[in-house]
Amino acid sequence: MSETSETKKPAHISFRSVFEVDGSRLAIGTFNRPLLDEEARRLQRAWERSPVAGVLDFEVSRKQVSFLTPPPKVESLWRSIDAMLAVTTDLAKAS
Repeated sequence: MSETSETKKPAHISFRSVFEVDGSRLAIGTFNRPLLDEEARRLQRAWERSPVAGVLDFEVSRKQVSFLTPPPKVESLWRSIDAMLAVTTDLAKAS
């Protein structure tokens, strides 16, 4: 895949939705651009290596991320995901 100006932009969550599900929160974030395969894999691996206590489910695709967690953790998880995306974008630029 050739790099376009779109894939050179740092990836981040540009739209967030949160829904109540049985006392927990289902959070769905849409990325500003589709993640490159390597970015999606790195984000998934980061979550698998360091699972966050209280996260009942986590899923990442090229277009969005979703997780199920207790209400107090939602905002800190958004920040963690954005921080991980910043790291994966920096790594992608270095390769």
